[in-house]
Amino acid sequence: MNSKQQQQIATYIQKHLNTQGHINFKAFKGGASNLTFSIQDDQNEWIMRTSPPGTKAKGAHDMHREYQLLKQLHSDFPLCPKVVLICQDETVFEREFYLMQPINGIIIRQQLPEIYQGADLSLLCKELAQVHHQLHQVPTEKLQRFNKGPGYIDRQISGWIHRYTRVAPTQDIAEPVIKWLVENQPEDNRPYTLIHNDYKFDNVVFNPINNSQIIGVLDWEMTTIGDPLMDLGCSLAYWFEAADHELLKKISMMPTYLDGMLTRDEMVHQYCLASGQSIDNYHYYYIYGLFRLAVILQQIYYRYEQGQSDNPAFKPLGMVRDLILKQAIDHLKK
Repeated sequence: MNSKQQQQIATYIQKHLNTQGHINFKAFKGGASNLTFSIQDDQNEWIMRTSPPGTKAKGAHDMHREYQLLKQLHSDFPLCPKVVLICQDETVFEREFYLMQPINGIIIRQQLPEIYQGADLSLLCKELAQVHHQLHQVPTEKLQRFNKGPGYIDRQISGWIHRYTRVAPTQDIAEPVIKWLVENQPEDNRPYTLIHNDYKFDNVVFNPINNSQIIGVLDWEMTTIGDPLMDLGCSLAYWFEAADHELLKKISMMPTYLDGMLTRDEMVHQYCLASGQSIDNYHYYYIYGLFRLAVILQQIYYRYEQGQSDNPAFKPLGMVRDLILKQAIDHLKK
């Protein structure tokens, strides 16, 4: 974002939020999807979210949808950010953006924060599973605009396959995973709930004082109404454990493989304890989560290959995509 754009956005914010003093912008580094900035005046701070430049997949990076969801959701699930302003005026900025109040605390990314050295890491995992179930219990009456009705599982499987074929690499190893997902699709007979679709350690905020308590859930871009076990499968796809291949642990976005962290089986067990349900076989949902993750990585890598992004962090994503697909292929045999 250049200085002229910053000034136009600052003027817009000053007009609508009655700000005090000079407005400063700071970009958050990391992340491969939407762009996030911290915006501060003399007294307040807001978080700005907007889409990345370049061609986007249909329905992706919809700032207005995300804003409306959070606006409706906050009263029933106060762990989500509180939104304060949206701008759809292209004379202010070339892409839609919205502002929300910050949730300040601890976020667990690739490296375990020092505060957790020597701590009981299982408490973090149990809290993550508990809040995931809590999210799935949110009343959905006010959120029906985000419900496309029956057929969620089939829409997801066919939709992600379609997205993948549009950007598939020349050397493609996904065919056996695609075939298995189509042939083994489970019955779609579970009550639908609110689902986050990107629920993991680096999208939750822990309390800096009681550091095993989650105080915020971030990144609601892909939230919808659907099958909660599909949501669980998406989360498990990011959950690399100690027994997984060393390369997977090396590229992991979160330190879930460390001693003291729960395994995938144990995470599912914690979710079952919280929800009171029994999940005899989460295998399909995990394979689906891995394939979906591979598609997301390939979509980002495709943008990089096409010159729509020059972020050097995207260069190895083709290799990471294949590692994820190989993990899925290995689990087809189990």
